[in-house]
Formats: sequence, structure tokens, C-alpha cells
Amino acid sequence: MRKDPLAGGPPPPRPLRVALFVHAFYPEHVYGTEAYTLTLARQMRNLGHDPVVVTARASDEPPQGEEIARYTVEGIPVLRIDRNRAPARSAREDYDMPALAPLLTRILREIAPDVVHICHLSNFTAVLPEVAASLGIPIFATLTDFFNLCLTTTLQATDGRLCGGPDAVRANCLSCGLGMRGTERSGLFWGTLAQPALRDAAGALAARVAFALPGAMGRDARAVIDRPDALRAAMARCRAAIAPSAFLQHLFERNGATVPLVRSTFGIDIDRRPKPPAPAQPVRFGFMGQISYHKGPHLMLQALRRLPPDVFTLDLWGSEQQDPAYSRDLRAVAAPMPVRFRGTFSEAEMADLLAGIDVLILPSTWFENAPLTLLKALATHTPVIVADVPGMTEFVEEGVNGFAFPRGDAEALVPVLRRFVDDPGLAARMSRTTAYDRTERDMVLDVLALYRSHGPVTAGTAALTA
Repeated sequence: MRKDPLAGGPPPPRPLRVALFVHAFYPEHVYGTEAYTLTLARQMRNLGHDPVVVTARASDEPPQGEEIARYTVEGIPVLRIDRNRAPARSAREDYDMPALAPLLTRILREIAPDVVHICHLSNFTAVLPEVAASLGIPIFATLTDFFNLCLTTTLQATDGRLCGGPDAVRANCLSCGLGMRGTERSGLFWGTLAQPALRDAAGALAARVAFALPGAMGRDARAVIDRPDALRAAMARCRAAIAPSAFLQHLFERNGATVPLVRSTFGIDIDRRPKPPAPAQPVRFGFMGQISYHKGPHLMLQALRRLPPDVFTLDLWGSEQQDPAYSRDLRAVAAPMPVRFRGTFSEAEMADLLAGIDVLILPSTWFENAPLTLLKALATHTPVIVADVPGMTEFVEEGVNGFAFPRGDAEALVPVLRRFVDDPGLAARMSRTTAYDRTERDMVLDVLALYRSHGPVTAGTAALTA
């Protein structure tokens, strides 16, 4: 049995107090990064430590009325700042906003944490590591997505191409910035520059002449160029950062990360009982996740249209409110097929829902980073079909616990679906070789060990009362 890495030797004078910073949190935000943060907090508390979550209400959400809202989630204290009081007013303030420093200083002095753990830097910007470092607090981070590298956070250009990170002169970042600006602002000028035929050339030109561009246009262009270096420098203040997938670790290393990166995969707590017997047909496919374009449910429906409607069913779970127009289009495509839109569900229901399907489909069009839905499917012995993006394929053994198909290619997905239809026992056989054993406790023990192995982290190290 693994021991708590803080055990052995003299016990600390009190449990570690850990401030977990995340861009958004429960109850309004329940996606992967938020779930990971809650898991860290819950398991740290179970191990006798003292977590506090610090989060934010974004400036595009309704104001909360008070500068800092205080509430609890599962008994864990949460402090939420209101970014409506300090919205970003320029491209630079999107990622580096010195005006937040006094508020963050006040919060850290109030919490007096022994460790700051950054689960997502957005809404706190590069100022958070600077403030924590100035107070002498050890800083760690988990790289939960691509915010630190990518202007759009997805490493996916507006035309769907995947990206390996900022190029040497940031021309590709400026190209994406032009695409975003064309969406945000009406008018012939920005609309023309945002056109696919001109965007890359305009981005390359802007990279060369950014220093000479006038006014706000020049300031924003220079801010986009500076963004990767500023966030790399901010994260360099961390003692170490966790990469939940080998893909993410290699990606950040290739893009010049100087902080020590440690691979530590997510842990899952879910009912791991064998999947109950099921009829051989129809094959019960499922989709769980955000109903949005980058998650690819349209590709799944396009492929399923090629199958006879009596050989499969599809249950599709997710909120249709995130992108109502896209959801309406999906419903129109799905209308003649045996497809049910099941809405959202609670975490406690997930094991039972996965027990009721044979295969989970994850047809994402962007780089994923060890999505929790994938790991929970594997843990419940549910075979998967995934797009061949490395943040998912490193967890899939072809023909053992799942299959992969070329990203974005609905035609290539069809024969993969047919394998389960043509071989009625395939899903049940693969279920017996599908597993994921790592638990939440395993994951958090690794996090605590990381704190200890990268310098002294003991209760009371942060002298915040001076």
C-alpha cells in the first residue's frame, strides 16, 4: 500500500493549507478542469490537509455583486472574485493584468497558504505567480489545457487546422487573432483580414511590422507576440508543473517550458464493477461531453447515418444550451435515426449511464488532454472510439480497449462503427480487456509527493502577516 509522502519523520505542526486557483468552478462550471480541482480539494481534505479553492466569475458572466463571494462546495471553502470589476481592456490584459495584484495579494494574505497550486491561470493572468512568489509561497501547477501556449486555448486554427504552438515570430498566433477579431467586430476592414485567403498572409505581415503599427492595433499585435513568452516566464516561477498526458508534457517541452514537468495522469473514482450483460444488438453507442463543434458530435452523426437504423442506438449526453444553434443542427441530422438527446447528468449517475451503453464515442476535432470522460469509460470497462489525437490515443490500445479513426473524417469513422455491428460480441469481449485502475487518491498522493520533492514545503512556510 502506498504511504502518504508527507508521512515519516516529524509531523508538520499543522496540515498543509493549499490554495487551488482555477479559472471557473462549481456550481455553474462543471467541466474537466473544474472536476479535477474539486477532486484535488476533496482528496487533500480526506488525507488531513486544508484546501481552499479560489476562482472567478468571468467578465462575460453576470456580476455577483460583491468583490469576493464566499461559499462552499462539498464542505470545501471557495472564494470567487468578480472579474466584472476588472475586465480586460486590451489584448495584453487578457493574460497579464497588474491591476489584479492588490486583490490577489489580499486573498493570499487572508488564506495564508503553504502552497499555491494553479489549476488554470485564466482570469488570474500572469500576475498570480508573480504575487505568490513575492509573498514567498511555493507555487505548483497542473497543465489542464493549452491556455499558456495558445491565444484560442485550443491549439486549433479557425479553419480547423491543428497547431504545434507559436512559431518563431508568432505569425500563426496573429493569424488566429485576426480570425477572432473578425468574429468579434463587424465591418469591412476586420472582416476582410479575417478571410481564410488573407488571414495567414496578414498575420505574417503583422508579425514583421508590429512595432510600426499605430495605436491600439499595434499594441494588440505586440501583445499577441509577447503572450507566449510572458506566460512561459510566469510559469517559470513554479517549482514544478504536472502534465496529465505524455502528449502535453512533450508539447510544452518543445515550446520551451523551463519549469520542471512531471507526468502524472488523472485518477478516477467510479464504480468499477464488470459491465452487466447486454443484448448483442442493437449496439448501444454513447457520447458524453460538451455539445459543441470541437467535440465532434456532428462527425459521429454523419457516420451513423451510413448504418441501418435498426442495428444501433445512440444516447447523447450534454447541455444543448452551450451552443443552441449547433444543437439544433444536430437534432435535425439525428431526427431520422434512433438517437436520444439525454441532457446533463450528475457525477454520481455516470457509472450507471456508462453501464447502459456498449461503446463510448469521443470524436473530438481538437487536441485533447486525457479527458476525464475517456478515463471514466475505461474504468467502467466501456470500450471507446476516439479521434486519433495524441491526448487520447496514448490511453487507447487498438482492438483491446478501443479504436481510433482519423480526426475530422466521418467517412473513416463508418468502418470502425461497423466493426461492432458486424461482430455482435465484439463490445462484450473488449469490455473484459478494458480497464483504468488509477484512483483519485493515487493522483493526490503523487501531487503531495511532488510538493515535497521540489523543495521544502511544510506547514507554516508562508510568512504572510508581515
